Amino acid sequence: MFCDVSLPIPLDRFFTYSLPETLDHRVRPGCRVLVPFGTRKLTGVVLGVHDSPGEGPSKEVLRLLDEEPVLDAGLIALGGWIADYYCAPLGEVLRSMTPLTGEVRRTKLYSLTDAGRDAARQLLLGPASEDPVLQTLALLDARPASAEYLKRKVPGAANVIRSLEKRAFIAVEDLEADRDPLRASAARLKAEFVARGEGKLPKAERELLSYLELHPGAHNVQQLESMVKGASPAARALARKGLVKLETESAVTWREPIRPERTLNPHQLTAYEKIEAALRATGGNQRRAALLLGINRVTLHRKLRAPGQS
Repeated sequence: MFCDVSLPIPLDRFFTYSLPETLDHRVRPGCRVLVPFGTRKLTGVVLGVHDSPGEGPSKEVLRLLDEEPVLDAGLIALGGWIADYYCAPLGEVLRSMTPLTGEVRRTKLYSLTDAGRDAARQLLLGPASEDPVLQTLALLDARPASAEYLKRKVPGAANVIRSLEKRAFIAVEDLEADRDPLRASAARLKAEFVARGEGKLPKAERELLSYLELHPGAHNVQQLESMVKGASPAARALARKGLVKLETESAVTWREPIRPERTLNPHQLTAYEKIEAALRATGGNQRRAALLLGINRVTLHRKLRAPGQS
């Protein structure tokens, strides 16, 4: 089996990868996968799964990141429209649409390629050197390292990394890891009772802990704010004390509406029906302009004036 993957790169195309047997029946459109791309490893969104190999040999998907799709067919279609309308690469558009963007920490992990390992063994035979290239090779020969770690250990590490990448001496892997739940937004955080503390707690923490104990299960922290004043900082403080369990909401199960539903009044409904009819007449494929006339301010003022006022 094969899958088409859209990657966050400035190329307006997808790439076909083969699926290992362990992922044959698990990968679905809308899931994110980790795939090799040149010397890097990138996270992309699956657009489709099929049994037709692409042109030339196909590399294999490395890892499935989501057991359930994070983007449904409608959102992928919307991403395609946005990419087409704004002339943007689809992979970059889909990455910006992917849920949990705020709760994911991205970093790069560097490791030696076979050529880099051979070069390191030859160059490191001599005495210890303060040359930044040799220092970087020595660090990576011991174990893979992040860009942040290399920058702390080697002066001018950014330039050294670029130079070694051009020589194909090092490979880079884009990593994604969940951020610390204590730093996630209240809207994307859920809290669950774990244990009752022995010491004295501040009022907000005490009230929140009592509420969670009386209402078993996980509760959205933002919604808890309406029950307990200061629930968000209290939940984080209780989590640090091991009395409450904090987790980020699942991208699939979180379904809180962004805005409350609105009911159109008769005049608004009339305008909406006319606009909808005009769009349906063209099949929705052509842009149509619509002019909406509101209430004139002078007319509204006259309607609101008390009788007898001029």
